[in-house]
Amino acid sequence: MVSTGPRYSSGQEDGRGVTGGRNGVESPHPLVSVIVPFRNSEKHVAALLESLVSQATGIPWEIILVDNQSTDDSRRIAERYATQLPLRVVEARERAGAAYARNVGVRHSLGRRLLFVDADDTLADGYVSAMTDALDAEALVTSRVDSLLLNPAWVREAHGPPWQVDRLLVFYDFLPATGINIGIDRARFDRLGGFAPEFSASEDIAFSWDAQLKEGIQIKLVDSAVYRYRYRDSLRALLIQGVAWGRSSALLYRRYRSAGMPGRPVKVALREWGVIFAALAKASRRSDLAPLAVRLGAALGRLVGCVRYGVLFP
Repeated sequence: MVSTGPRYSSGQEDGRGVTGGRNGVESPHPLVSVIVPFRNSEKHVAALLESLVSQATGIPWEIILVDNQSTDDSRRIAERYATQLPLRVVEARERAGAAYARNVGVRHSLGRRLLFVDADDTLADGYVSAMTDALDAEALVTSRVDSLLLNPAWVREAHGPPWQVDRLLVFYDFLPATGINIGIDRARFDRLGGFAPEFSASEDIAFSWDAQLKEGIQIKLVDSAVYRYRYRDSLRALLIQGVAWGRSSALLYRRYRSAGMPGRPVKVALREWGVIFAALAKASRRSDLAPLAVRLGAALGRLVGCVRYGVLFP
């Protein structure tokens, strides 16, 4: 059902970058590596790095920022923090995709434990220490998610209630999963083969499910760690992200249906399309259109995914 071989992509990646930093304990043998892929993230990457500067880790650590074909000032902004953080910038050039970039980042990292963070999010104080400490006893950890602080009300409402506040969600009526705010022992990460680069979204769900199905790992929620998640903040971006989520759900179904992931009946899809069109006819304000952008994007993405991956998951 699921390939057990490595999924790392070889290609044009290198370790060119900068090192430095004064926060935490610098060491040629860091305990933990924080992996951050970025692509044209100049708008938000400084906020993430400021939140990393605020981490009083007291442990040997490093931060690996992976430049995934950026054409803006993201890398230049990141390199400014090399005197404040134990930071390296490496490149993942061969293909665009956060899953691929994370795998490249791991290949360049030195830590025995791995934390994954996205460049447009931020971390509450104490996050790195809490997640690292939790890995003393747990195989795979995640944190609580704050989806309120970084997002305006109209964007928050487009996605419904806050998620992963005090428990994991069960996705697609199958298994619990987490977002990309993951901590894992490096040896287990290697056994799982890394993130599946064929996913343009939902690779965190696939990784969570692989951990449970292939390694029998239960995901532990670390109550004392808070990850601040940022949604897209335009109607166009919400629609595009919804398409990516919908398309990836069809890929998830192709990969995990034999393990028990249920299908999606056509009558459910038809009913949803009816609701979307009815709501679109009445919508006039941005706050009305935002949830419809997400929902319409997901519905369109599922149709694209059905064709692309040869499954019926409408």
